[in-house]
Amino acid sequence: MLRRWVLFIGIAVCLLACSNGIEYSSNQNNDKHDLFSFSIKTSASPNQVNFIELKEMGKNFKDINENKTFPAFYSFRIYYGEYGSILEEYKEYVQFDLSTVDYFDIQWSNDSLVSINVIRIKDDGSTFKAESIDLDISDSSYK
Repeated sequence: MLRRWVLFIGIAVCLLACSNGIEYSSNQNNDKHDLFSFSIKTSASPNQVNFIELKEMGKNFKDINENKTFPAFYSFRIYYGEYGSILEEYKEYVQFDLSTVDYFDIQWSNDSLVSINVIRIKDDGSTFKAESIDLDISDSSYK
């Protein structure tokens, strides 16, 4: 299912890049209405003290030539916070390529330290750990 969605996003981004008539909606008041998200994965810390949610963020772009709106990939976010609370804090990756991600492997060291391993697909179809995102949820620099 994730691969189908990533393919759809890739096509939408291609349409965005290929059309001179598509513009980014920059109205500050409407940004929240133009932004939408898809939950990719969630994980609770070992003692259920903290919680993270990985989300793919999308944004609606308007084709001014056809007067239509198209969804497209905007960013990748990792939301975090106390277990059971509404997650408002996040770390955002705008240049993150979700199209080659096979899955995310989440490993908690304790209730505050988490590593998110990004498992990507090679051209031959095999997978490899491309990168690891380490978060210290207790660290004030993340908040």
